[in-house]
Amino acid sequence: MSTLHVQFLDHGLHRVVFDAMPLPVFVVDQDVTIVEYNTAAARMMRTPKRRTINRRAGDVLHCLHSTESPGGCGCSRFCSNCLVRKAVQAAWKGKKVVRQCGAIELVSDGKSRKIEVKVSTTPFKFHTHVFVLLVLEGLIDLSSRPPSAARARKNL
Repeated sequence: MSTLHVQFLDHGLHRVVFDAMPLPVFVVDQDVTIVEYNTAAARMMRTPKRRTINRRAGDVLHCLHSTESPGGCGCSRFCSNCLVRKAVQAAWKGKKVVRQCGAIELVSDGKSRKIEVKVSTTPFKFHTHVFVLLVLEGLIDLSSRPPSAARARKNL
């Protein structure tokens, strides 16, 4: 577990507020690598945190295009036009993106699905590092398993 990830695990007021947000919220770096996420994101992904932290969002969310290049998320010819990646890059340059509408293509149960989402991003500084808060409205459950509150808490 990275030092930054451990520092994000602070269970003070900020963590409670972060986990109270009803939408999937991710903390990512410039390359859309997930550093942390909230409870709503954990419920949606239902993947142990050790398999999501320090991986790019497209790889974790099963973006169709992340499988088109050996490098994964960010490396296919479609990635330069990715709604999520463009919003994160804009935030990295200091521009907030608020509820930008578009579609992402995710693979679930072997089938590709185009999902309409609203993406919001905002940059912030934590200690000496800059990160982006990434909010994805409209994402649906990424697993075919039934939801479990206990499993979501375990994945945090």
